[in-house]
Amino acid sequence: MLKKINPTIITLVLLWVGHFLVDFMIGIWAIFKTLEGLDIGKAGLIAGISAFAGEGLQAYFGSLSDRGHTKKLILIGMIATTCAAFLPYGNSYEIYFLLFLLTCLGSGAFHPCAAGLIGKLSPARKGLFITLFASGGCAGIAVSQIVFRSAYASLGAQVGLIALPTLFLVLFILLNTIPDWNHRPAPSTKQRFVSEIFHFFKRRELTYLYILQVCSQSVFWGMIFLLPDILHTRQAPTWFAFGGGHLFYTLGMGLLLAPAGYLADRFSARQVLNTVFVIGTISLFTFLCFPTLPIHFQALVLFIFGGAIGAVNPVGVAYGTHLVPDKPGMISAFLMGMVWCVAEVIGPAGGGMLTRLFTTDAPAYAMGILGLLLLIGFAMSVLLPQEKKELKLGVA
Repeated sequence: MLKKINPTIITLVLLWVGHFLVDFMIGIWAIFKTLEGLDIGKAGLIAGISAFAGEGLQAYFGSLSDRGHTKKLILIGMIATTCAAFLPYGNSYEIYFLLFLLTCLGSGAFHPCAAGLIGKLSPARKGLFITLFASGGCAGIAVSQIVFRSAYASLGAQVGLIALPTLFLVLFILLNTIPDWNHRPAPSTKQRFVSEIFHFFKRRELTYLYILQVCSQSVFWGMIFLLPDILHTRQAPTWFAFGGGHLFYTLGMGLLLAPAGYLADRFSARQVLNTVFVIGTISLFTFLCFPTLPIHFQALVLFIFGGAIGAVNPVGVAYGTHLVPDKPGMISAFLMGMVWCVAEVIGPAGGGMLTRLFTTDAPAYAMGILGLLLLIGFAMSVLLPQEKKELKLGVA
């Protein structure tokens, strides 16, 4: 049956669903720690260390992907992320750390391999395809808190059943042959992946891209981690504090990714990045500085902020794959995993520790400090060189 369908469409759909499920699992920790009343500082350290160890290996996984191990790493990564479904069975910070570390390792294996594969599907539409792929992850993160909270309350001891959709998808992929996934190893991957990463830093435009990605993703993950506590501390309605606000934040990101990718392909990735940094900064501080806004206005501001900040990563990755077209796995790892391993230390871990400096509205003040990173990100975006005509049109 699959043979009658365009392999490009099959790959895009399967990886979209896979991204949805992987990022759904990643999103569980932020709400789990609030539901369980865990110490924000300790929970932040668990998130930061796990992300640094797990996502930091994306460079290595990306190198393996470029050597022809894409399908294996995607499947293993998806399986590993299901460890997050078993967090409620833990009874100590050590067990929580182990489970979330395995989840981050799985995420680290999945993301560069899947993003690199997506980037090869249509050389003329890399920005659009990568942002479509990213929208799957955004959708997964968006519903993660609401779905997990409902499952946590209704399934009780059977809450681990939420891992089944991921396992079913893995089985489906194993039982079917998908041509686009059986690519040949890149001829230039004999060089050690660490050397390749340092080589990327020697290119000015890639260094700017890396710094702006770290800034934006630190704010992004910091907001994911702190938002339930910000809303709960400000006595927002239960539905909004425990999943509703998060849903609007990530929904904006998911719905606005594809338009951002189209605009980057049609006009300029640099212009898109400049614009979303400005919009993101204004919307973030509007939300933080006006806590008495009606709920529907808060939801709208979170939606706009999510759409702006969420566009930075995929547009930047698309820009990077145009600059380094022969190593899509490595450049995806460089601008995703190597970014996230730093950003998730600065965001969740740093944000969690910053809350200890304040006694009133501490999560919001911590988020405000993290938000200043958007100014640095905007400066890096302005310094990016203007794309050449062929880059702007998305021609490989």
